[in-house]
Amino acid sequence: MAKMDRCPICNVAVKPENLIRHLNDIHPRHPDKPGLLEELKEEPGRIPQKRAGRPIRIRRWQIAVVAVIVLGGLGAVYLPPLLSGTPAFPCIGQEGVGLVYHWHTDLTISSGAASVSIPAGIGISTFCLEPLHTHEANGRIHIETQTARLYSIGDFFRVWGKSFGNPTAMHVNGTAVTPNPSLTLYDLETIHLQYDSFS
Repeated sequence: MAKMDRCPICNVAVKPENLIRHLNDIHPRHPDKPGLLEELKEEPGRIPQKRAGRPIRIRRWQIAVVAVIVLGGLGAVYLPPLLSGTPAFPCIGQEGVGLVYHWHTDLTISSGAASVSIPAGIGISTFCLEPLHTHEANGRIHIETQTARLYSIGDFFRVWGKSFGNPTAMHVNGTAVTPNPSLTLYDLETIHLQYDSFS
């Protein structure tokens, strides 16, 4: 039978390693408890030593799972732009650096009686900023180039991935002109295209 101690207050048999807990739980307000606790804590072996935890072991399969998750996440972010094909024009290094010019043309498109939304992010991908691009969904085309060349409205449609098609009317700064995809884009210009049906 295991060795037992007796509680000095109530004379109950208690295992030696449980005597301090017994005094705290059963006799929390007894006037002799503080002195008894001090004596018991000084006795060697009365307070059980904490056992060291098992060391953490990292297995190869755990490393493989983490690697697959990380690579899968990176692939989901970076692979779609790579698979989307080559850009219509060579990418510019970065905005505002080494540019020959930086112009803005405002484009609006109507399809029947409805307005067509020109989305933000045309010509912008993770790895490429094309010379013709949009930042916001307001129809403003940013024309930024590091080469001495001009771009046309057809070039913008090419970057957008849409066909210029057959507009029924085209207005530049409010003046009607013959619809033409080779119309050059200039700074502070407004262009409106009217289609029977634009897709």
